[in-house]
Order: sequence, then C-alpha cells, then structure tokens
Amino acid sequence: MIIDFRMKPPVPEWVEYGDYNQGRESAIKLLNLKGIEPTQSITYDQVLADMDKLGIRYGVIMGRGGERGSSNQELASFLADHSQRFIGFIGADSETVEGSVALIEQYGRSPLFRGVSLNPAVQQPRIPIGDPAADPIFEACRKYGLPLAITLSGILGLLGDEPDYDYARPSRLVRAARKYADVPIIISHAAWPFVAEAIQTAIYCPNVYLSPDLYLGFPGSSLYVEAANFTLGDRILYGSCFPNVTYDWALEHFRKQSWNEGVLDKVLYQNGAALLNLP
Repeated sequence: MIIDFRMKPPVPEWVEYGDYNQGRESAIKLLNLKGIEPTQSITYDQVLADMDKLGIRYGVIMGRGGERGSSNQELASFLADHSQRFIGFIGADSETVEGSVALIEQYGRSPLFRGVSLNPAVQQPRIPIGDPAADPIFEACRKYGLPLAITLSGILGLLGDEPDYDYARPSRLVRAARKYADVPIIISHAAWPFVAEAIQTAIYCPNVYLSPDLYLGFPGSSLYVEAANFTLGDRILYGSCFPNVTYDWALEHFRKQSWNEGVLDKVLYQNGAALLNLP
C-alpha cells in the first residue's frame, strides 16, 4: 500500500479552468525533463484506475489558495464526495501572512482537511523562510493541530522579478521548527538542490519531514536515501507530484533506490499513515 503525499487529481473546476492541465506539462518544461511524456490520465476514473493498479491507497492533495480553478472551496467540494481515497491540505497561499492565516482559520475545523499547505514564495514581498513575521501561520497550525507542508526548492527562489537562489535554503526553517516543535513540518520537494542542508535540518529538528517527490532521481538526491537508511527512516515521505509527472515515472525513481530492508515500506506508507493518523 502507498500514500502519495503530493498529488493533484482532476477536480472538475481545476480541469475546467486550466490548473490541472497546465500541471501536466509545466514541470516537464520547467525542469527540462527528457524522455517523459505528459500523463494521459485526465479524468477522475482514469486517475483512480492508475492509483488502483499501482497500489496507491490514499492521495494527499496540497491546496493552494483562493483563486478560481485551485481554491479550497473547490477542493472541499471534491473531498466531500471522495474522502475515502483523498486527503486535503488547506491551501494557505496568499500574498500576506494575514491572508494565509485567514485561510487556515476558515477551514481549520473542517474534517475534510488534515493539514496546511504553503508555498511561501507567493508572499509579496517575500518573507525569508522561518522569519518571525511568519509565526502566525505556525500558530494557526498549532491551534488546529495540523501539520504544515512547506514547498521549498531552488527553482522557487529563481522565479519572479527578483531571483534569490538562497531563498529556499532549508536551514532557515530551524528557528521556527524549534519554536513550534509540536507542529509537524513537511518540506515538499525536500528543498532540492540543498539536499545535505535539508537532511541536517531534519536531523536537528525531529518534527521536520522530507518529501523529495519528483526530485528523487535528480543529481545529489541519493543522499535522501542514505539519510533514510541512516537515521531518517521514519521521516521521509513518498510523493509523486502527479500530474506533473506520471505515476510510473515517479514510483520507478523511488523503487530503484538502494533502501535498507523495510525502509521503503516506511517511506511509501507507514510514515505518512503515522503522520495522518491513518490505519
């Protein structure tokens, strides 16, 4: 059994307004991935068939924010009908910290959501990762007992009008992670290419989890596997980034790594189940 900790199903509104279909090609182009075609699964039934074929029991959907075509309300409507297979994280993306907190407050008590998802690069002007100015977001997660998934990768730092490669350095999270030690923090994309730094951050902060998702297989990413075999076996999570890449492509990169005995089972299911209180 598998828990996919980062995927996006074809929520009807997300397909209609372009967010899902754009995702099928955006990562392939942005990351210059060779030899991979966009996923051909574009309906709910097709995606569910893919999941069933590969043994994916749950898909965790990272919400974005309030825009039509990717909103929390659209996600909530979808989850109301499909909560047996999909788990939602509140999309807290906003240009302001206050806006992010308002989104968490709006949906924090909903049983349809089991976490919060944040792309801090959306905030304008950008707040350094882990800066005290963002503490109200961590406070809101603590208030509702929700883990916080933060999207971090070097690519994000290069987007926008003022590229800042160091923006996504995971060590900047240490202050907040230590202050909010009771809030599980998932680093989506595992802060690639700052691989060793992400590992050190997770070792130092026992509430930090790493989800390398599509970056497992990228240059230097074998260190994530070494870290899982060494001491982080309980805090590495599988994620596909579907539909940015196909499920076959994503799973191949995880399964072909040199995991110690039993570690891959933890990565694919047990760690996510413990984090989300699933069977």
